[in-house]
Amino acid sequence: MLFLGLLLLLTLLAGSRLLWGQRKLRGFHLPPHAPGFLHFLRPNLPIYLLSLTRKLGPVYRFRLGLQDVVVLNSNRAIEEAMVRKWADFAGRPRVPSYKVVSQHYPDLSLGDYSLLWKAHKKLVRSALLLGIRESMEPLTKQLTQEFCEHLRAQASGPVAIQKEFSFFACNIICCLIFGKKDDTLVYAIHNCVRDVMKAWSHWSIQIVDLFPFLKFFPNPMLWKLKKIIEKRDNIVEQQLKQHKIQQRLQKELDLQLGPGASSSQILYKDRMRLPLLNATIAEVLRLRPVVPLALPHRTTRASSIFGYDIPEDTVVIPNLQGANLDEMVWERPEEFWPDRFLKPGKNPKVTSFGCGARVCLGEPLARMELFVVLAHLLQAFTLLPEGTLPSLQPLTCSSLNLWMQPFQVRLQPRVLGVPGHDQCQ
Repeated sequence: MLFLGLLLLLTLLAGSRLLWGQRKLRGFHLPPHAPGFLHFLRPNLPIYLLSLTRKLGPVYRFRLGLQDVVVLNSNRAIEEAMVRKWADFAGRPRVPSYKVVSQHYPDLSLGDYSLLWKAHKKLVRSALLLGIRESMEPLTKQLTQEFCEHLRAQASGPVAIQKEFSFFACNIICCLIFGKKDDTLVYAIHNCVRDVMKAWSHWSIQIVDLFPFLKFFPNPMLWKLKKIIEKRDNIVEQQLKQHKIQQRLQKELDLQLGPGASSSQILYKDRMRLPLLNATIAEVLRLRPVVPLALPHRTTRASSIFGYDIPEDTVVIPNLQGANLDEMVWERPEEFWPDRFLKPGKNPKVTSFGCGARVCLGEPLARMELFVVLAHLLQAFTLLPEGTLPSLQPLTCSSLNLWMQPFQVRLQPRVLGVPGHDQCQ
């Protein structure tokens, strides 16, 4: 009974809105109206809409859900609206599914027209034009050659060409946006895009776009679409996180040493001018100490720790990695977060080299090597992962040293003198 009452209320509200909309249009010289409510269900809709021009002319309107829609069917009409009067027609309708897919309309494709949208479009267009001239065409050419070789290997049998081209297009997009060729990532994004388009085109989503008040009713496909969009955004956010820290480091190097500085200008004495680089090195050492359990110690005489008696000749193992993950000392201890070392005040000490009388004698040399090598490497290249990178989280350790799993990266030379600009190989 409650459900029927709610349905009746929403229907009355929709009818009121429809009548109010018609009243607001009084006094306007509107295009002719095509009678009926089910035009959008016609097969081959573009051809059907074109056929109505014989009776109604190239510009007319018809009812689509709760609103009138104007259709432009001629070259002249489209050019007048979209070119000569572009600012008048540059908006986007506030459609429920658009809101879900674009996360409340902020993007360039589905977002409404505004001065901010206009500025974003100008910036993106300039970046794309520059990228096409500088790096995108060579990369696309390289990927196309690899794609042709892939197809050549299948030349003896039938090929699902639509699937191949769909995956290839996604591969190009991933390489251009994220700068790497990772089949796992490409498949994840390809499948996610496919799921978005399939759910988005479902009739239960389309009907909500036509009658927005239906979004208040249970709709499993709408819930599914929201979950898919969350998955899509998580994939993109993870990729952005992987790229962000390296770009910040390169920006710091370019700002402090100059984008055209030669590698010979990077000296260990400059380390105080590069706080983010030092913080990043400290965070890597915190999460991945080379000798996680240090070398065993032995008590030379009876002593005590935390009120416990420790007899002479007792073997003591300092768990350096455990100390570096101590929740009482470190905020979000298992997260890679270099900015923890940039906070004002005294920061906790990373004990990756041990401490006290048995501190590693090679610590100063190791820190100098880490700083100089990483600074030179980041100034000369952008490092792009080839495949999945090993996790920085603690690994099973059965030996003295903490070994890194083998992995590969692609070294993309940076253009000297142009901050933040990378040259594709």
